[in-house]
Amino acid sequence: LKYDDVTNRQLRAVVGQVKLMEIYSGLFKEHGVTVAQMLATRQDFENRNHFLNTKNCIQSLFNEDIIPIMNENDFVCIDELMFTDNDELAGIVSKMLFADVFLILSSIDGVYDEKGVVIPEFDFDQEIPENIITEDKSSFGKGGMETKFKMAQEVARHGTGVYIANSSAKDVVVRVLNGEHIGSYFRPKKKSD
Repeated sequence: LKYDDVTNRQLRAVVGQVKLMEIYSGLFKEHGVTVAQMLATRQDFENRNHFLNTKNCIQSLFNEDIIPIMNENDFVCIDELMFTDNDELAGIVSKMLFADVFLILSSIDGVYDEKGVVIPEFDFDQEIPENIITEDKSSFGKGGMETKFKMAQEVARHGTGVYIANSSAKDVVVRVLNGEHIGSYFRPKKKSD
């Protein structure tokens, strides 16, 4: 495309979003589940009225057994007001809804130490260890392990257990929801802490 980087990204995003929703809709339909598209901006969480409206909309969708699929509204976002990545958006939504579990799915098995071994657990207030590998940006993503780690800590500080796990692990979502520790787990702050 012949436009600047922001315009190119916006054009690709609005075309790609339609294709993604078609795929999601088809996959969920196979299981009798309806999905809804929600496009958000940072302002939807910083403005109190927008925040409450967004929260109420999501809760209403859940009440109707509709799964919201959220993404940043790239078409109207400008660089300085964009989310770091979708992990940040998901983390904000997780905190907003006081989720029981927040699962960050990635192309890697979790947070690796310098030897390439997955570190199984972290405390919500633990600093980023110097020996972890933080450069893991996927070819599609904007973030990396450092942003995943920071968001996981932030959500865990809010009282939600967080997992960073490989999206290709067999039945990963079901296993996490059944309490199995997969990947790297961030122990949440207890509500009384």
